Amino acid sequence: MNASLKVLICGVACVVLAGCAADKPSHYYTLMATPTPEQSAAAVNVATPGYAISVQAVELPDQVDRPQIVITDPSSTQVMPLGDSLWSAPLSTQLHNVLSYELSSQLGALDVSGTGMPDELPVWQVFMQVQRFESLYNERVLIDATWRLTPVNQGKKPSMICRGVAQASVQQGMSALVAGHQQSMRELAAVIAQQIRTGKTAAASTGVNLKGCTYS
Repeated sequence: MNASLKVLICGVACVVLAGCAADKPSHYYTLMATPTPEQSAAAVNVATPGYAISVQAVELPDQVDRPQIVITDPSSTQVMPLGDSLWSAPLSTQLHNVLSYELSSQLGALDVSGTGMPDELPVWQVFMQVQRFESLYNERVLIDATWRLTPVNQGKKPSMICRGVAQASVQQGMSALVAGHQQSMRELAAVIAQQIRTGKTAAASTGVNLKGCTYS
């Protein structure tokens, strides 16, 4: 076989392989879990409180705030964005929407962040900053976050600042990994909801390691 024919065969092979890679389908995932009938019924039965909430934009590291789901290598500092496993919307937007939905459902309170702050109605502003959003395939997920609860139209109540880590073991597969993040966000929201409801920093949770709180 002469050199020209070898080059031609190699070129065709490269084109075929590139075409196969381009044809690989993309899969899109959402953090917004579909509520079970029990969760829907519980949300309906929650008494409406005399306050509203205002969930602000959630901040998170740039390395994970991208269309691709980013997998963490636990044995090194390497991370790997997956080209065929994508978020259905920006991750920061999804985290905000999940936090808003969970707090509204668990507290029975309206989120007025998109409609403007009422003049006299008591409101809890919720700010969250995610320090770590880790996805260890076939192992676990972890969300390390700091949040601030600021009372508005509530006299001299102080703001509350806390940090907590939520993590969950996951089975094999991307759907299981995303479900683990859904669970972690639900548990973080449960801690925040309990703090808003009681006005106290202490909050019982089996899935969140509360690192500490302070008032300001």
